[in-house]
Amino acid sequence: MFKLIISLSFLGCFCASAWSAAKQASPPIESVYFNFGTHTEFYNAVQIDDSGGMRKFEIAPTIGAGLKLPLDYGWRFLPELNWVLPFSEGNSKIIQNLFMLRADFGYDPLEWLRLRIGTSLMFLNQHGRGGTTTIDNGNGASTFYYPDENHSSLNNTFDLGAEFIYDEWSFRFQTYTYSIFKEERRQLSYSLLISYDWDL
Repeated sequence: MFKLIISLSFLGCFCASAWSAAKQASPPIESVYFNFGTHTEFYNAVQIDDSGGMRKFEIAPTIGAGLKLPLDYGWRFLPELNWVLPFSEGNSKIIQNLFMLRADFGYDPLEWLRLRIGTSLMFLNQHGRGGTTTIDNGNGASTFYYPDENHSSLNNTFDLGAEFIYDEWSFRFQTYTYSIFKEERRQLSYSLLISYDWDL
């Protein structure tokens, strides 16, 4: 509960800072936008059932906020903070909390389409409750152990996105590539986000 309060306070401070910056910025910030949607971590790389099925889609509620700052030649700088709300893995044996501090550059080739390229710092906290599980590995079954400690990690990702715009609303498909230059470690996550754009 304490971590949830701290996380909400952190998100609130970010939104307040964004609003304050929006009022004082020069040149003026175009708008503040708010995100909500879902996040799928490590597409097709995590086994999710005893039959060997791999994760393709996951419902992990995600909220966030960002700014639109105009640049030259029709580009925008789009910093944002997203929070994947605490969710459980492995029959609730592992609780995860993911924060994304993001920075995109966006370009609108069409009035209704924005293309994004950028990077993220992913801060992941995992709290394990211990225990074991047995999962089919294709030729038999293997026993896996859940951690019983609290661990945090920080990763940098290469991001691409496409955003479809309708008035003040938009729908975005955003990808995050981990270890892009190391093929043996490369993994892909993605978010589906709806955003509301608040013009200033």
